[in-house]
Amino acid sequence: MEPLEPRISFAGPLTYESARSAPRRPLTFARAFAFLRASIFLAIAGGTAVLGYDFIGSTPAASSVTPTPEAHPAWIDVSRAAGAFAVAMQGFDPAQSSYLVRRHRDGGGRKDLMTFGAAGDKSAYVRIELYRPGTEGEAIADPLDAVAALAGDSGIDAELSETPSKLKTKFGELSVIDMNVTGAERARACVAVAKAWDDPRFGLVAWLCNAGPEMVPYGQLACLVDRLTLMSAGGDDKLASFFAMVELKRNFCGVAGPILAATPKRPDDWISQKTAPPLRGRIAGR
Repeated sequence: MEPLEPRISFAGPLTYESARSAPRRPLTFARAFAFLRASIFLAIAGGTAVLGYDFIGSTPAASSVTPTPEAHPAWIDVSRAAGAFAVAMQGFDPAQSSYLVRRHRDGGGRKDLMTFGAAGDKSAYVRIELYRPGTEGEAIADPLDAVAALAGDSGIDAELSETPSKLKTKFGELSVIDMNVTGAERARACVAVAKAWDDPRFGLVAWLCNAGPEMVPYGQLACLVDRLTLMSAGGDDKLASFFAMVELKRNFCGVAGPILAATPKRPDDWISQKTAPPLRGRIAGR
């Protein structure tokens, strides 16, 4: 119900002089009570209209570009946490690398995130996520969805597409995801892989980006993944056994370029020779 507006009627032209000289009717108790009642009614009607608009009126939609931060985020950054994994990265400045540990607020799961470079830098950009689920759920099984989730958490705009290619690593064959990151200045080509395991409960997502739109050689990403090592299992015997087994399948890919270089395979020496090693010097008889 809309509030009633006071009606004003004029019998004729009313000027300032005529209004001042017009006779005034005396104010009686009945007129004062009627005026007070009308004022109260208008105040109640106005308040009802305001409350009705608040409840019934449309609520402005939140922008998807600038989402409202959660009051209690599910994942919490853990400061001063020791890294459980490591990767050797030649050609990267240690000052441009970071290691972040996150814990799930309710389930207790742990995510270790290693980053080299940044999406907006003019150099290579690498990010690796190693996820050990708690009671909050499981690692994302679909590779495309897993890479998309990490890209969203990283705050980057990326176009992802599945490929039929498989990347051979010590963890087995991993599905390859083509990834193009767009920025304010330029676009850059990336290659990503992801996989989830049930025993042990473990998830891996990794990507490698060039500085520009040039294609990323798959071999560089394979070398990067093969150089992942477990530093501390945190009492998880299944995870420790898993990394011990995959380490036996490691492919020593050798020097792969100025960006990434895996540990070269040790050349044959006297330790690994099957025949007797040649002796140096002269053996003097007694």
